[in-house]
Amino acid sequence: MTGICIVPTRVSTPFRALNDARRALFYRGMQLTLGALLLGSAGCHQAAPDKVLVVYAAGPRELAESMCKDFEKQSGVTTRLFSATTGEIMAKLKAEEFQPQADVVILAGQTAAQVLKEEGSLARLPKGDYLKLNPQWNDPEGYYAATGACALGLAVRKNHDRNALDWQEVFDGAISGNAMMPSPSQSGSSAEFVVSFHLDSPEKFWNGMRKIKSRGLQVSGPNNQALTSLILGAHEAVLGAADYLVFRQIEKGEPLAMIFPEPGCPLSLRPIGILRTSRHQQEAEQFVQFCFSRPTQERIAAEHLLPADPHVALSAVRQAGPTLHPLLVDVVEAKQAQHAALRKFRFEIEKGLGGVAE
Repeated sequence: MTGICIVPTRVSTPFRALNDARRALFYRGMQLTLGALLLGSAGCHQAAPDKVLVVYAAGPRELAESMCKDFEKQSGVTTRLFSATTGEIMAKLKAEEFQPQADVVILAGQTAAQVLKEEGSLARLPKGDYLKLNPQWNDPEGYYAATGACALGLAVRKNHDRNALDWQEVFDGAISGNAMMPSPSQSGSSAEFVVSFHLDSPEKFWNGMRKIKSRGLQVSGPNNQALTSLILGAHEAVLGAADYLVFRQIEKGEPLAMIFPEPGCPLSLRPIGILRTSRHQQEAEQFVQFCFSRPTQERIAAEHLLPADPHVALSAVRQAGPTLHPLLVDVVEAKQAQHAALRKFRFEIEKGLGGVAE
């Protein structure tokens, strides 16, 4: 029987050398890969990202920026700010519905905060004495609270012959014509102006607005655009002007005056709320309480806004201004009436198309 003998094949020297080189490269590659993974793991552990508190805030931008910087210094918590109009913030929140980014929101209008509350988007604020500073500005159920406010009145050139008016006089022709008003579609405060008077004195307001429109009222752009037009002398008055913007220009030396017509002017509150989806609830609560601290309230007052803390002194320019009688309306009623009121204004006043079915 013939046996089968398996003889080991002799590998040529060049081929063996090539395999040895490949093996060396393979093992070297494994060492580098493993080292990189270990270094990467160590790096991730050492540079774990700090908590970043994301704040969405309506203007003034300078105020929001300073508040975030001061909070960072005090708490050590990093913040990221998105500053825009209230309408832009609400649109951004809606767009991010399935991938929420914001932790805290500050709006220039109580109605917008009420919308978020009723949608279930807000968490309850932390309890504290700060909620007792100005309770009529706050949500009674504790979902949002106003850090400050501005009044919406009449801005005129300083050489205007009247420094005190009531709304009926304004409607009847005390402003002869060539007046401007920010568009409620671009200005949250202008929208609050319309809705507030629509609820408080609808017949007087709508008849009066029709009269002003017939004398040439122009409705266009945001607050700053309307105010710039007044500064340049292109218009005689700005209706529904946000007072802190006017006081800011007066402080700079612009020849303007703010009038608060009787019997009162609507307030545009600046509510703060915590998003229910926030991943940093504790830090968000700290930020809310920080916004009502004495130093922050003083900074808010320095921007010529009305601070939530009644014990904080108003800015010198505001103190030298006229007496304000605030007009506050029920926020739930305002939210319910907003769509019809703004639609009516857009067609009848802004576009001048006459009556429109409500």
